Amino acid sequence: MRVASAMLALVLSASWSAEAGAQDVLRDLAHIVATGGVAGELAIPVCQTINLEHGELARRGLLQDAQGAIRLDTGGLLARYGVARFAAEHDVGALVELVRGLGYHALAFGESDLGDPRALVLARARALREVGVPYLATNLRCSEGAAEVCDALMTGNEGVPMMQRGESRVALLGYLEPSALTRVGPDRARGLRIEPLTESIRNGVRAAHAAQADVVIAIVDTGYGADAIARVMEATQPLDAADKPDVVLVAGAGTQLVFARPASFRPAIAAAPTRSASNIHVRHNGQSFDILVRPSDDAEEVHPAFERFIERLGPAYCQALGQDLPGGRLDPERDAIDAGQLGTLVADVMRDASIADVAVLNHSAIDERWSLRGSQALTESDINIGVQYDEPLMAATVPATWLRDLARAQNSRLMTRGLNINNAFESSEKIKVNGRLLDLEANYRVVTIRFLAEGGDHRTLPAGVEWQQMEGLTLRSVMRDYLRTERSEDPREVPDPADRLEWTFRINTDATFAGSAVRDPGGYAEGPLQNANQVQLGLNATVGLNALSRRAAWENLITGTITGAATSESNGFDEGADQILYRTSGNYRGFRADNDEIYVPDLVLEGLLRTEFTKQAERDQHFLNMRFTTGLQWRLHLKVKVKLLGGFEVLEAADDDLRSVEPGLGGQLIIDPWTLMREGLRKLTLGTTVDYFTSGLGNRNRHLIQGTFDLQLNVNRYFALALNVSLYGLKKADNDFSFAMQTTAGVRIGWVARRVQR
Repeated sequence: MRVASAMLALVLSASWSAEAGAQDVLRDLAHIVATGGVAGELAIPVCQTINLEHGELARRGLLQDAQGAIRLDTGGLLARYGVARFAAEHDVGALVELVRGLGYHALAFGESDLGDPRALVLARARALREVGVPYLATNLRCSEGAAEVCDALMTGNEGVPMMQRGESRVALLGYLEPSALTRVGPDRARGLRIEPLTESIRNGVRAAHAAQADVVIAIVDTGYGADAIARVMEATQPLDAADKPDVVLVAGAGTQLVFARPASFRPAIAAAPTRSASNIHVRHNGQSFDILVRPSDDAEEVHPAFERFIERLGPAYCQALGQDLPGGRLDPERDAIDAGQLGTLVADVMRDASIADVAVLNHSAIDERWSLRGSQALTESDINIGVQYDEPLMAATVPATWLRDLARAQNSRLMTRGLNINNAFESSEKIKVNGRLLDLEANYRVVTIRFLAEGGDHRTLPAGVEWQQMEGLTLRSVMRDYLRTERSEDPREVPDPADRLEWTFRINTDATFAGSAVRDPGGYAEGPLQNANQVQLGLNATVGLNALSRRAAWENLITGTITGAATSESNGFDEGADQILYRTSGNYRGFRADNDEIYVPDLVLEGLLRTEFTKQAERDQHFLNMRFTTGLQWRLHLKVKVKLLGGFEVLEAADDDLRSVEPGLGGQLIIDPWTLMREGLRKLTLGTTVDYFTSGLGNRNRHLIQGTFDLQLNVNRYFALALNVSLYGLKKADNDFSFAMQTTAGVRIGWVARRVQR
């Protein structure tokens, strides 16, 4: 709404006259040539054929044609792009020579400048100050620890830079939006403060008028496109007419705007087209201002300053960074690599280098203008150009709920390699990590960059994680190490964790205790005093070990339950429940890996063993029941599976001394723990397994039903209250149905560990 309202208040035009019927002759108060959106793209590497070629700005005509004009850049002329960064690191004099050769009188310090490493910012700013070219940062303030930044830049504390043009005195002001500090890395923002726009513009304009300025030009960096224009208008609207600048150059509006006039004229708003220039005339007819803005045309020849820059810097750049990397050879049969694929490659490499499940990288870390130049191989120059920020890598072990929140946010600014979601917030929501369903009880390893880990880009990552910096690993360093390793395949074939074996180990232990103690020396013979002394103990332990790959799974589950009670009349503990159950299952998941639909089954091979810890006194041997089956499994829902099985069962013979093998058929319904309610870490889940198998068909006609019902209320990640009920029902031939039910209610201690095999 704010953007729409602002744009309705603008009259877009290539020029505008404040008084169309003015009778006096118009005279120039100021003639300005403004460039914008360059972002350091002063030259483009083409090291396999030449060394550097000209960027877009070199082909604009205004820089050499506008005689007597004040030449300004609205921000980012020397920032970010790999060639400019290399120059600041190795030959800052080449940048200064280019700026002077193009005739710039001042450069605005924009958000892209702020986002560069501080060492590069200081190198550029100090070199420009030495030759008298101000780096405008009017509303930037520095604490004592960052004083060197403000000493190198031209802040409002130094006064207002003035340019004399004929009879006119032109004041130059440059402003950053305060929120810019939240969009750059903490190391870039440390010790800096940006004063509010409205207040600082008012102070700057008043200082300019006090210095007898005839025209006040303010350069404001408030973001990109129409939003940038709206924020400028929002900042200047509260100002009195006398406190408004005459012209505002909006740094990032070049894709949306050449010239705009608010309904109340001052300030006029103008912008330079991205990586181009605008020609701005501020004129007066004796009664009112007239503003004329024209975009630049293409030049017939490249400006000589660019030729000198390429000649000076190109050989050193290509010698250092221009060679093909051994592991960078691209497969000519595949699609050409673009900036999007480069970003995916970088995220995959950082995930592989840090042995992480998921990599999180912001799209803006990759220069969208990057493209492969020359040969079919990546070079260090491609890393230098394509990866805009050499951020340190940060890693953390996070709970599955953190990944769930990240997936549900579906932030378009982020790449989340290894994590995807379908049908967010719906009952059919499916979240996968490297092709495997997210295990809400497990932990996962995540890698990102320091900028995001420390809250950059408006805190796009969920909170509550302790990030650790990975020593010596940065975006560019892991890419260099990866591409320096010779390989036969295309570098985009980064090992995929989905192809690796994942092991999961989990253990749950339920403990119950009940007891009573009675001492009645008075012989009162009342109800509670007549109870016996007793102790009841119960233990139910479940251990699971699963192996999972893209096309296969191996699941193992062993459950042991034992209970006992002792009273003052008994001799030791009397046994209650006594059971051991082991189930192992191998699944072939290849069909669903290619076509994940509800009707596509898995192949299943399963074994089951049921026995007891101790032999019952009335039996001559341990109880033992075994089953081996194979069949199909369908996943009806994220949490619901159905199996149809056939196989054989090992059964006790009638005389209890022999065992027989009987064929049979059966089915299973499995409901994995389903969250019924949740509040923070507390949640109530329900899981159920029902297993039916009939064997001895036409002979013994044995029917066996086994089931478990598990209700769990989590207190935190490791402790819960649990209710577990198991059912064992048996019917043979024409006999009646018999069943046994065991119930355990108590405190559960649980722990889950994951490991992805390298």
